[in-house]
Amino acid sequence: MAISRQQQARQAEVARNDQALLEAARRVFARDGANASVNAIAEVAGVGVATLYRRYNGKAALYERLLVLSNQQWSAAVHTAADHSDPWQGLQNLVIESVEYGQGTLAPLGRLTSLPPQMADLAAAADRDFAALVDRARECGGLRGGVTATDILLLIEQLGRSPLIEQIQDLDDASLTAEARAARRRLIAIALGGLAARPNVDLPGTPPAQRLLTARWQT
Repeated sequence: MAISRQQQARQAEVARNDQALLEAARRVFARDGANASVNAIAEVAGVGVATLYRRYNGKAALYERLLVLSNQQWSAAVHTAADHSDPWQGLQNLVIESVEYGQGTLAPLGRLTSLPPQMADLAAAADRDFAALVDRARECGGLRGGVTATDILLLIEQLGRSPLIEQIQDLDDASLTAEARAARRRLIAIALGGLAARPNVDLPGTPPAQRLLTARWQT
């Protein structure tokens, strides 16, 4: 049965609203933690609270959906990194992708809900593959000795939870937001240099501008 243009438009609107809600929820959860409210999420998403509740029955449901998506991304990224011919390069790519995705930003809210059993099994398998990748990166001479999988997971969490980008986004300045993302990429490169057995990689982009620090304090 053919779908009318009106139905297609409605489906597209629902998809846009859902994406906006998920992106807003991640931002608000990262900013407010367990104190995040559905009103704040709806406001950041640019939709009404009623629209949020038509799709999710509360912030726990939003968190669970983000958790599932996050674990799907992690599993796929680990698989790609493990397939890289150079384990150290694969690990570096994984760290960059995971930080920029926002892995770790949901960790402080772990008590809101838990993963469905099937997804929990997928996450456990990805974590085992990640630990094996870290071992191979160390054995090939790329990763410095003594660095563990837990070290790198904590690093991803800390870099992913940096408030700089979220705070800059609130200023509604696209140019400044782009600068903040570039600055974070440099910080990731600096951190990866600290993990390398023989650091020799040039930092990407240009040094961050002072306004990244001062813009958030201007009234």
